[in-house]
Amino acid sequence: MKTKTLIIASFLIASLHAQEKPADPYRPSKATAEMPAAEEPAAEEVEPLNISICYEAFSLPLAMAAELQREQLPDPALYAKMVAGLGDEFIRQEIMQVIRTKSGNKASTQSISQHIYATEYQSGKISNSGADTPEEPKADAKPGTEMAGVARLPALPTAFETRDVGNTIEVEPTLGEDQKFVDLRLFSEQVTLAGRTTQGQEFSTVEMPEFEKNAINTFAFMKINQPFLLGTNSRPPVSKVDPDSANRVWFAFVTATLAKP
Repeated sequence: MKTKTLIIASFLIASLHAQEKPADPYRPSKATAEMPAAEEPAAEEVEPLNISICYEAFSLPLAMAAELQREQLPDPALYAKMVAGLGDEFIRQEIMQVIRTKSGNKASTQSISQHIYATEYQSGKISNSGADTPEEPKADAKPGTEMAGVARLPALPTAFETRDVGNTIEVEPTLGEDQKFVDLRLFSEQVTLAGRTTQGQEFSTVEMPEFEKNAINTFAFMKINQPFLLGTNSRPPVSKVDPDSANRVWFAFVTATLAKP
């Protein structure tokens, strides 16, 4: 009796397994569906950076400049001495300009006025009023005197040029892969209208402008956040703008920093 019962039970179990449908290989099982999906690693957010270029120039007496140069101080220490001495009567800050751009891009800024001046003139002459042809002055006519029926025609400008007067700076920084160093191309120029000169005589007198320029054009490899000495872009030693220019030296520094938008 016990043996018959075991045979019937085995038959029932085999029948139940036979009624189950085979698993669909293209459909996830219930156990697989209930498993949490693996989280993908979040991509690192890379913030774009701008490079900020600060250009500064200081002037100080020639003897003091030579003494500082002999100390062979690192550029940041030399810059710190310049800044610390701004309160006294010897050191002056002459320029401070800031410009920002993306790595590998050119940028420029200007603070200028445009000066238009004549470069060529037509000579002045004397002519009879109402006449088409000029007439030479009489031998007894004195310079500066007017003769009846005679008109004096001054020198007339025939060609012109435009000159930018003020400060100009152009930069092209390239940031290194480690974001610690910058390859920098820099051009800075200061143009000043120093005065005018008179040329010619009598009614052929003309005025010509006089300009003074001090500039620096260089490439440099520098560290982020550290002042770097570009050179000495002093005024001309015979400057009309600064009569003491022969006894003063300009030091030009640039500092590059990273700026997030």
